[in-house]
Amino acid sequence: MASSLFYLLLLVQVCSITAKRLDATKSPRFPAILIFGDSLLDTGNNNFIPTILKANHKPYGQDFPGKIPTGRFSNGKLVSDLLASALGIKDTVPPFLDPNLPQEELQTGVCFASAGSGYDDMTTVMSGVIPVSKQPEYLKQYIEKLKGATGEAKASDIINGSLVVVTSGSNDVTINYFSGGARRLQFPLIGGYHDFLLQRVQAFVKWYLLTNIVNVQELYNQGCRNMLIAGLPPLGQSQSYNQKLVAMLSQLQESLPGSKLVYADFYTPLFDMMNNPQEYGFTVTNTGCCGLCTPSTPVCPNPSQYLLWDSIHPGEAAYRVVSKYLQDHAIPKFSQS
Repeated sequence: MASSLFYLLLLVQVCSITAKRLDATKSPRFPAILIFGDSLLDTGNNNFIPTILKANHKPYGQDFPGKIPTGRFSNGKLVSDLLASALGIKDTVPPFLDPNLPQEELQTGVCFASAGSGYDDMTTVMSGVIPVSKQPEYLKQYIEKLKGATGEAKASDIINGSLVVVTSGSNDVTINYFSGGARRLQFPLIGGYHDFLLQRVQAFVKWYLLTNIVNVQELYNQGCRNMLIAGLPPLGQSQSYNQKLVAMLSQLQESLPGSKLVYADFYTPLFDMMNNPQEYGFTVTNTGCCGLCTPSTPVCPNPSQYLLWDSIHPGEAAYRVVSKYLQDHAIPKFSQS
C-alpha cells in the first residue's frame, strides 16, 4: 500500500550527490536561472498566497541551512537550489512573491513555482495555488524589475541567457486523474489526458494565452531561449507521456528559432532509487521520514536513509540524486549544437 502511495501520490521529482559546480569546460554558463512548476522547485512562494499547501513549519527545513522551515517541501534543499548551486549561480533560489526580495537577487535567479500546481488549471481550483499557466505573468513583472535594476539591454541579455527549468504534471495526473477527479470523466483513457497536458506544456513554452481576460505575448517572445522541461516520475504509464513529451519538444524547438528545449528525465533516477535503494544509501523507500510532517509528528533519526521525507515528497538525499542526473545527462545538451 505504501509503495503504491509513492507511485500514485508523488507530486515532484528529485535529486542527488553533492551540489558541486559543473565542469565549466563541459557545461554552458547561465547568468540566471528561472524556475517554474510545482513543489519540486517551489522555494517558498506558497508562503505568500492564501492556501493550505504550505511547508513553512517544522519539521520541514530541519536540515536546511539555519534549520529554517522556508516553505520548501523537504527536510533541506530542492532541485532548484541544487541546480543553481551546481551551475555557480546561487546556493538557493529566492521566491519571487516575497515582497522583500532584494534587488541584487534579480540578477541571479528567481522562483515562480507554486507547490501543488499543474499544467491543468483545474488541478488548482480547490487548493488556490498558482497554476503553471499563470506563473509567466510573474515573469513579466520580474523582467520589468530587472530592467529597472540593470537597464533594458542588460536585462534582455540576462533573460536570453538564463536557464528556464520547468517541472509539472504530477499533480494533474494524481489529483485530476488517478484520484477520480473530473478529468477522468472527460478522458476515459490516460493517453487522452496525457495529450491534453502536452498541449498545455506547449502553450506554456510558447505562452500564448487567449481568454476572456488576458491576451499576452508568448513566453518565448519574452526572451527565454534555454528551457529544461521535466517529464513525469513513475506514476503509472508515465513512460508513454514522457516519450510523447520528448517528441513534442523536438518539434517545438524547430518552430522557435534560437531556442534549446531539453528534456529532463526524472523517471529514470527515481525508478532506479526505488528499485535499487541500497546503491543510494536508502534503507526505507515506502514510508516518509516524518509522515504527515506536522509540528508534533515524530521524525526519523536518519533522514538520509529515507527516500521520502513526508508521505509524498522525497527528501534532500533523493533530490540530490536527480539533480546530479540532470547535471550529467541534461545540462550538457545546452552546449551541443
